[in-house]
Parts: sequence; structure tokens; C-alpha cells
Amino acid sequence: MEILKETIEFIEFLDYITIVFAFFAMIGTFVNFFYRRKDSKLIKIYIKFPDNSTRLVPCHITRRNFTRSELFGILRAINKEESFKIKYTSTREFFDDVLQVQKGKSDEITIRNVGKSLLINSLSGAKG
Repeated sequence: MEILKETIEFIEFLDYITIVFAFFAMIGTFVNFFYRRKDSKLIKIYIKFPDNSTRLVPCHITRRNFTRSELFGILRAINKEESFKIKYTSTREFFDDVLQVQKGKSDEITIRNVGKSLLINSLSGAKG
């Protein structure tokens, strides 16, 4: 009889532990959802020309897929005629801008100092 009583007490103890772990798992799920909800947000890409005109690139990338190589792929798709040479893409400021987007601190990136050789006809929309 004593063994049965100890077994029941042990099972009740395990029930309490299960409830506590389930609560922490629920909290962890909500925290993960909160941090991952920004991953599906679309990132806008702007190109700024020397005359200070800014145009929106018609392609957007989700934050989850936003990398330098994806961004370069879009820039190459816009400028099919020649290989693009944008000095800004090799500066520390560019890498910092990419990192800010990846961390979720910015929802857009502006490629600066782009020469007129980049096909303007492929771009649409002015930012400012």
C-alpha cells in the first residue's frame, strides 16, 4: 500500500513538472514567433543616381532571403548590357546597410552613387 501511495505522489510530481515545461515551451514558441514574423517582410530596394533622383527597383526580397548575392543578382538583372560597377557596393557603409536590413532594423536599402549607365528604363517609381 505504501508503494502505491509513493507511486501516485511521484506521478503527481511529474504532472507538475510537465505543466511547468509546457508553460516554458509555450513562452518559447511565442518569443520565436515574435522574432520570426519580420522574416517574411518585403525589403524595398532603391537606387540613387548622381543627380539625387531615387528610383524604386521593381523587385523586392523577403528579409529571410536578403543577402548580398541576392541583391547583386537583382542589380545584374537590371543591367544586363554590361557588368555593373557600383563603387558603393564595396564600401563598409554598404555592408552595414545590408546588416541593418538582415537584423530587422531597416526595411529598405538605398544603393548610392549609381552611374547613369544602369538602365533607368528598368526602374519605376520615384522615392524623393
